[in-house]
Amino acid sequence: MCKNVLRIMMMSLVVALSASFANAQVHVGDILCEGNRVVSPALAGSEAIAVVFYVDGTGQHGWAVALHDSGILSWAPNCYNTPLRDCVSQAAAAADLDGYNNTRIIIEQGEEHPAFQALDFENGWYLPAIGQLKRLYSKLDKVNESLSAVGGDEFSSDTDPNWECWSSTEYNVVSAWYMTASGELRFKDESYNGTKDGRRVVRSVINF
Repeated sequence: MCKNVLRIMMMSLVVALSASFANAQVHVGDILCEGNRVVSPALAGSEAIAVVFYVDGTGQHGWAVALHDSGILSWAPNCYNTPLRDCVSQAAAAADLDGYNNTRIIIEQGEEHPAFQALDFENGWYLPAIGQLKRLYSKLDKVNESLSAVGGDEFSSDTDPNWECWSSTEYNVVSAWYMTASGELRFKDESYNGTKDGRRVVRSVINF
């Protein structure tokens, strides 16, 4: 009888601990691991796959950025038009937070888009929208600290003025939005060479 009671108590404790872990608050800078576990950098080990940079109102879901770049690639080989909505103002671009669907649309189009084809979209990885990159940049210090802790590649800062990162947000047939090392959101105009065939950093993100 005592053994049965002890067994029941232990099972109850495991269930309680599991529920507590499942409901734990996720924070920016936490590490997303294989199996969709989120832990602190100190507990991540070799299973780390991404760093959390945004948490939604539930406190348990959000976006995480991959530990490493997918390459330095062009958005498209030339001025391909796409079914994506053109975002021709800073406000419209910053409001685009749906990199997953942007990526899905481009991949389903079937034409050559190197920045998108380098991603593991089948397993949930996608090119972030420029609004998502803007949110990532607002937490850059914390994200870089966690990336360094788990052996990831830190995002460049304004110490590397040539660093630029593609988003999945289209400006028009000629250009797409990208983020600079200083956090500016840019596209091709008279000052910037932002055509889609330009080579820039590609870093994927994933929902959790």
